[in-house]
Amino acid sequence: MSHRWENVFPLSNPSILTEISDNIDADSILFAYDMTLKQFQDDAIRNLFLHRVMVFSSTPDFSQAQYYLHLGAMGYGNAMMHESHLHSAFQALSEGNIWLHPDFILMMVGQIREQKTSQKNSLEILSVLSQREREVALLLGEGQTHQEISNILNITIRTVKAHATAIYQKLSVKDRLALSLLLHS
Repeated sequence: MSHRWENVFPLSNPSILTEISDNIDADSILFAYDMTLKQFQDDAIRNLFLHRVMVFSSTPDFSQAQYYLHLGAMGYGNAMMHESHLHSAFQALSEGNIWLHPDFILMMVGQIREQKTSQKNSLEILSVLSQREREVALLLGEGQTHQEISNILNITIRTVKAHATAIYQKLSVKDRLALSLLLHS
């Protein structure tokens, strides 16, 4: 696995985690294989996750992703994911952001949506938006795709994306997962 990562990032030289050490450079981005992490206690993993760590699994699982994110991992994905996703994950972690495969993000939004929340709180948060932006924001927060929102509201996908950009900017959130968390907190 580490050979593949080294080939994808020949200049970045990512740190491949084989053991937990106290001598990890604070600026490091670490790639950890889930099988390596299974040998450690949660406290040791939490301490490791104070660094920017991306966990990879040969059999990705949503509950395992939640577990590692809960402990503080900044990313989770398939160990054999496409190079473009690896580069995207590395970029996100280097910028201090979290990276998940889009399918996992949609699952998390769906799970958040199922939690009971106050509609009043959502409407107060959305008061800075126009009426159409509120409609789009609520649909995004429910986990609808841009295409689904386009169909529901009878607007173009380009218009949905423009509204989404304006919503994220006005509410100071980065993406639909952050929006969903904001609306359902």
